[in-house]
Formats: sequence, C-alpha cells, structure tokens
Amino acid sequence: MATQEIGIPLDLSLGTHNNTEFLNGKLQLVEIAKADSGIPIFPPEGYWISEVIRIADKVTHFKYVAKTLTGTGTYTIYTQSSQDSYTWTDWEAVDLSTGTIITPVGYYARVKIVITPINSNVTFTIDGFDVNGKYNNTYINSSNGVLELKKLYANKYVLDTTWTGEGKMMTGNIPKSTYKKIDKLSFLE
Repeated sequence: MATQEIGIPLDLSLGTHNNTEFLNGKLQLVEIAKADSGIPIFPPEGYWISEVIRIADKVTHFKYVAKTLTGTGTYTIYTQSSQDSYTWTDWEAVDLSTGTIITPVGYYARVKIVITPINSNVTFTIDGFDVNGKYNNTYINSSNGVLELKKLYANKYVLDTTWTGEGKMMTGNIPKSTYKKIDKLSFLE
C-alpha cells in the first residue's frame, strides 16, 4: 500500500498580521526604522495567524508542517484545532526538527508563526539638529547644531542719565518668571 502526502497550502498574505508582513513571497517582521548604518530595525516580536483551515476528510493526514526559513532570527510555529471552529484547543508548538504537529486532530485547524529578531546594538539619530533654529523658543536654542537651554537673555534697559557716580547706571524690570537664578548682569553696548 502506497502512502501519499497531502499538502494543505497556507496563504501567508491572508490571516492576522501583528508586526509582520508578507513581502516578496516571504513572511517577515515589519521594518520600523533604519539605523544610521542602514541596518533595518524590527519590533521585538511579531506573529502571523492563518485563516481557519478546513481539514475535513484530510483530518488523519494533518500531521506535519513543512517550512522553509531564510534570514536571521528565531521563529516558532504553533497549531491549534477545533471540531466546530468556535472552541479551540490551546496553541501547541510544532516540533521544529521534524515538523510534527502535537495539537490533537480536529475538523478545523489554524497555524501561528511567531518571529523574534536577533538583538544587536545599533545607533540611529532621531534628530541631528541640522536645521538652525528649528526648536528655538523662549527657553531652548538649536541654532548651533545642538539642542541647549538658553542661558543668555537680553533685556531692554534704560540709561539713567541722572547717575553721577562711576560707570553707568541702567534701569529696567527683570520678569521673575524668566529666571530661576541670576549668575551675573553685564552691560552690552
């Protein structure tokens, strides 16, 4: 008696995608950014859940999951089954070395693939402060290619011409809400 393997194709473009996408014929994590060196940055985990698969008369043949893996990272394949497509068994991990399904046989099945990228340290710039004055306001300065708190404030003072002592006397108001402390006052002509 000859045996025949029956393949049940999984359309990875359909189903539930969480931080994953089906791109160029492959299920992969969504790229969320690029490092300064051009290396893609991925979320810490993503998964895909298939649509409900009707096994029906192939119920005794649904024993293995075939897979092809390219790229880096780790993945786990899970399956679950149901007799009525409403009540489902718990997700059971597939034995990745053999592809053997541990989930009890049911009339319906679903497949879940969880992908985890390899962690590595990368550098990426959020803002290089290349645009002079982009963040300038009353308290912040970004005019010199760096973001810094303003430390120098210029206020209008009036020369007191009635002053007869040495030097010059300037008068004016300093708003208390502007300063936490005053280190020094200097006169600029």
